[in-house]
Amino acid sequence: MSSSEYYCVPGDRLCPCDRATAGPGTYEKQNCIYASIAGTIQLTTVDQSTANSDKKPIISVVRQDRSLAVPSVGSLAYCKVTNVTSRFVRCLIFAINNQPLKTPCHGRITRENIESLNKDSVVCSTKFRPNDIVLARIISLGDANAYLLSTAEENLGVIAARSAAGEKLVPVSDCQMACPMTNTVESRKVAKIQAELTDEISKLV
Repeated sequence: MSSSEYYCVPGDRLCPCDRATAGPGTYEKQNCIYASIAGTIQLTTVDQSTANSDKKPIISVVRQDRSLAVPSVGSLAYCKVTNVTSRFVRCLIFAINNQPLKTPCHGRITRENIESLNKDSVVCSTKFRPNDIVLARIISLGDANAYLLSTAEENLGVIAARSAAGEKLVPVSDCQMACPMTNTVESRKVAKIQAELTDEISKLV
């Protein structure tokens, strides 16, 4: 068995069905395999000497039960955007301070907490889109439904996103990302990531 260092959250597309067999923690939909839980991606290869040598490898998602990460005020939260409205952005928090959570929890970024300037004129849909991966800070425990998050600091915001063409977007400024395949430019609240954090973030997204 070989383990990937990549972390996934529910709904992430892992691979086409013709490349692997869906294992624990995954499900099939429209000829693709998706993650049904948050955890680390694992690929189990088949012994080629057996009668089932033509069998595809099994892809699974394993929860990181050893994690003791607990959301708290001031912590950095890695989130996946699930919904964007005119007033706030809903997120699924899957890691805290680089440590995966045992169970993802809900977060919310209000319009006033997206940027430090021009708070009243911020348009949420030009800063975040569904499925964006965001680095935010927990500023309040909120209520029973969601933690209150902020991306007002310059090092917070979108750290990974995909274009309509399915390509990873590349930051071109603090408010724009571009698709390398189509050259289309999309608006985002882009996080200013330090080079030394790149490797750590790649393990989570």
